[in-house]
Amino acid sequence: MKATLFRGEDVNHETFDRVHQLLQAIAGMNVFVGQGEPLPLPDKPILAWKDLFEICQSARENIAIESDTFIFVITEKPNERNFFGYLDPVNPRNGFVHAGDWERFIHCPAELPVAYHILALMLQHQMVQSERELAHILHKEPVGCVNDFCQNKREVILKMRTADICPNCMELLAKKLSPPEMNHVFELLESLRIKMLFAQNMRQHIEPSPLVVTSEYNLVIPAYGNLEIRMTPLEKTLYLLYMRYPEGIHLTSLVEYKTELQDIYANISSLGSLEEMRQSIDDMCNALNNSASEKLSKIKGHFERVLGKELAKHYYIHGSRGERKRIGQ
Repeated sequence: MKATLFRGEDVNHETFDRVHQLLQAIAGMNVFVGQGEPLPLPDKPILAWKDLFEICQSARENIAIESDTFIFVITEKPNERNFFGYLDPVNPRNGFVHAGDWERFIHCPAELPVAYHILALMLQHQMVQSERELAHILHKEPVGCVNDFCQNKREVILKMRTADICPNCMELLAKKLSPPEMNHVFELLESLRIKMLFAQNMRQHIEPSPLVVTSEYNLVIPAYGNLEIRMTPLEKTLYLLYMRYPEGIHLTSLVEYKTELQDIYANISSLGSLEEMRQSIDDMCNALNNSASEKLSKIKGHFERVLGKELAKHYYIHGSRGERKRIGQ
């Protein structure tokens, strides 16, 4: 399966990028492409489904997206039936997912349920050929399946905690998707489930586990389902430096590690010219510049978003004002 993702102009690019990253977190048969430019939305407080599906079709035609590729528009604007997401009955490879108000129903970052519902809608299309068929397979009473209807929207937490597909729906799905496609979707659903549990502090009783740097300089925790902590290249550069020095480093002493920071940054980033990269490191090492402190704050946020506040304390960079900063408590 293939899907191209768009964001409405009401969705910030950070949220959109995180949704795209979640769907790309595990390599496999299914492909997800993110389009950076936002799409204009009608100037209405509540969007009609017709409007949303027309936006999808217009984007498909303007960019010449293949007919077998799904298109999803992610928007925070409410829709007329207050659905989490839906596919166009006329062209069921066009759809939308709602990215707003998730804090009312589930305690986790919005990108997790948005990514989940993109996968769920793609699977639904493989199981049925019409809205009438869809009505027959939706579970009015939640059973922890991607096809739970969730008329009470707070029931969504059950199917996200299980990230499962019931036997009847699995039988329908197996007729349409190849085993590699199915396995890839299941791996993605499971990764979302694990991330949601950590974000909800539901696994705070477990012991910290080592964080590993892969050959591609990705930061992953193998014992937690290969959870990846994503950072910008500059944030990752600073974090990798602190990993090399468990005894800690004063922020005012970063200038002494400038050459090392430049080497790390050059290895993990291909963005910008050499001069631009050097300038970024100079700013981070400048004691009069707030660049390093800002990056420490963002690094902390990345860990808390994925692991929850309590478990994250073992991984981000700590230190009182004027003292050495170091990783962990």
